[in-house]
Amino acid sequence: MSINIRYIRFWIFICEMSINFLLQATRIIHNGNYDDTETRMIYDYLRNLDNATLNDYFLSYSVLNYENDLEFCVELIDKMILVMESEEEYEKCQILLNKKEESEDIMKKVKENV
Repeated sequence: MSINIRYIRFWIFICEMSINFLLQATRIIHNGNYDDTETRMIYDYLRNLDNATLNDYFLSYSVLNYENDLEFCVELIDKMILVMESEEEYEKCQILLNKKEESEDIMKKVKENV
């Protein structure tokens, strides 16, 4: 029984850290006050999002202005694409565009099934 509680607590911690990272990344990009290390960290995080995390974002409602956290994530991806374009990192832009398409596919599939 205690193993299940530990697992649940760990899962909640990971989800909270994930949305906190998105919020902090949004703040950094919005301020326009970022360096190479911060953009690399944000890019790496977005690039490595797996479908399980994207689905978790779709099922979470942490930011009140959005239907779900995945919409928030897609908005962050859009902003990060603009940052990468300004730095002429076009290969990274394409990778982020692919991640955006994966996210939009998840939203479309779920909405079709409802």
